[in-house]
Amino acid sequence: MKIKISEEAQRILLLLKLDAQRLFERIKYRSPEYMYEFSLKRSRDHFPAVFTNRYDNVSIRDLMLCGQEVIVGLDQFYSKVDEMRWYLNHTQDMPNRVEDKVHAHVRELEKLFETLNLYIDVEIGLKTQKKNDEAEN
Repeated sequence: MKIKISEEAQRILLLLKLDAQRLFERIKYRSPEYMYEFSLKRSRDHFPAVFTNRYDNVSIRDLMLCGQEVIVGLDQFYSKVDEMRWYLNHTQDMPNRVEDKVHAHVRELEKLFETLNLYIDVEIGLKTQKKNDEAEN
């Protein structure tokens, strides 16, 4: 039997889902632009705008409204984001090597992002609702 979660928890989950989605989109789809800037100018000034997210400011109280799987998914996803951010801000690698590593990070992030979305959707009840809707049709 599925436990109904509070409206507050649903909102927190939705906000976390949207934050992760926007962050992932910036990291993945803007990589040609930020890598060009990094390669051309060797500047790291634009990275804070790429990696800005709301998760960094989420309180423990708000996270306590999330299920264990979601918390683990959030930790895995945002830890990988932090690893990538640290690498880009501190690497001495040549631009071609950096680009290869960014692509590898993006591939890993994509898997973690998909897993996180699955956990959040199940917790909110979206996956169960979709299955019930399909069964009725």
